[in-house]
Amino acid sequence: MNRLLLAFFFFVPSIASALPPEREYWITPDSLGLDYVQKELVTPDGARLLSWSLPTKSSEPLHKTLLITNATTGNMANMLHYAKAFLAAGFDVVLFDYRGFGHSSDFPKDPAYLYYNEYVTDMETAIVAAKKQFPENQLGILSFSASTILATLAVQKRPVDFIIGEGYVRDPSRIIEIWKVMDPSLKLVLPAGAEGYVQATRRIPCPMLLMTGTQDDITPPADVRAVADMRPNRTFLLYEGHHLQATIVWEENEFADGYVRRIREFVTSLR
Repeated sequence: MNRLLLAFFFFVPSIASALPPEREYWITPDSLGLDYVQKELVTPDGARLLSWSLPTKSSEPLHKTLLITNATTGNMANMLHYAKAFLAAGFDVVLFDYRGFGHSSDFPKDPAYLYYNEYVTDMETAIVAAKKQFPENQLGILSFSASTILATLAVQKRPVDFIIGEGYVRDPSRIIEIWKVMDPSLKLVLPAGAEGYVQATRRIPCPMLLMTGTQDDITPPADVRAVADMRPNRTFLLYEGHHLQATIVWEENEFADGYVRRIREFVTSLR
């Protein structure tokens, strides 16, 4: 797939409120030749979420499940080329759509909100489902930008074995400040309870791999490194580039190969 098209889904502009959810899937697993199981997940408050579970066909399976989470724009179809690359590396993969995205339940989204607490509930539900789908595996989350907020909050109730965060958010209120400097016309607010986020980042006990770019103005290196420095089982990687450009910067021969290799090395080093 064209690298510039993939970059569009994350980098331009990577502000959760700026791009609306997409309801239709521009690509599906079968169109990429991927085996998958489609399921409908039901949240505790009754929302219905569409999910795709994709088993690896690798001759060297890692027995690791990667829950790849959308950055609260578009829908899970945007994650399929990532999924394909991770499947080839031996990961099993689970994708899902938040309420209001793809073919999940309707949900009125106010563009002023950076995120919704309901999305945290959705991710908690997806974590439970991923563990049931691949019960013998360790489970990790791969999150991007705004979805790192949701992952941080979801694992407070639903722990996982590892977290990978690209463009990891240190403090949502700081993100709003940064974006308002970039565009003073933006009207962004946080949901109830957001003031507890920073302490939540400190409480995560599992290993974490946190990445950002040298020229990332949204999740600057100093902020992401500060989260990594909170615990000794956290690893910080810095690439030469802007927000959410690691797959492009680290590409060696094909899409996401250097990106997947680094994540695979991190995950296989865990005990």
